[in-house]
Amino acid sequence: MFKIRTLTVVEKKNSLIYHLDPRTKLFLLLSVGTVAISLDEPEHLLLVSVFLIPAYLLAGFELNKYKVIVLVILIGLWGMALSQAMFYRQWPRTVIMTIIPGDFPLLGRLTGGLYLYKEGLLYGLAQGLRFATMIASGLLVAWTTEPRDLLLGLVRLKVPYGMAFMFITSVRFLPVLVSELFTVIAVQRLRGADTVKLGRHTLRSAINILTPVLARSVKRAATLGASCESRAFNPNLPRTSLRELHYNRVDVMLSGAAVIVAAALVVTKVIFWLYCKDLLYFPELRWLYTIAREL
Repeated sequence: MFKIRTLTVVEKKNSLIYHLDPRTKLFLLLSVGTVAISLDEPEHLLLVSVFLIPAYLLAGFELNKYKVIVLVILIGLWGMALSQAMFYRQWPRTVIMTIIPGDFPLLGRLTGGLYLYKEGLLYGLAQGLRFATMIASGLLVAWTTEPRDLLLGLVRLKVPYGMAFMFITSVRFLPVLVSELFTVIAVQRLRGADTVKLGRHTLRSAINILTPVLARSVKRAATLGASCESRAFNPNLPRTSLRELHYNRVDVMLSGAAVIVAAALVVTKVIFWLYCKDLLYFPELRWLYTIAREL
């Protein structure tokens, strides 16, 4: 059984990925997301996902987090691939398996037949790999960076302090919210409630669990607001920080490489799109069009 509480805890280890500047991690996260959105072929998206494996191994997480990320990836891949393979409606499409024949009594006539399509399977794999890549990269940053460092990184990237503060506050209170949720579940079980059993009491059980959690969250938000007001908090005033961020050579190299790769891919896709729409064509870029067609 997964120890859910540990999933929201940032580990502190003596590893390269923990010592990277938070701005570098944000650049890497943005670049990976851009690359994942830009690529279309499953094999290329799989290659991007494989690049995250050394980072996870270097991070040295506890086994519980590795289990969670594998489970999330497998569920995303399985759900996307199966749903798209069954309900793909584009043409052409090739049937690779028949689930319900079209002449099957009642269900076949109602659905027109249910099949698995090769093109839908490939499209679903691409969507699943895109989802898995972005989730894995986001969790990697969240599990290796303190919220206060993310706040400082966002501020140094010229994100308005009010927006950055709201984002980091929500992230910082997530462990507290998860802890309270499981505390309420434990209390319900001590009172004899079966919080796992499905049936007509499921909705009532969910309400009994969520009501105190939401009430506590509202009270916490009010307390936080009063605390900010009592300290004359103003996000528009100049602010200083006890800890300053400094780029080193590794940060510069990683940030630069990530941004260059993502920008080059986006430019390539845009140029190829203009070529496909007969809006812009350069004969000397035929080699680039050939490459873009395979991406």
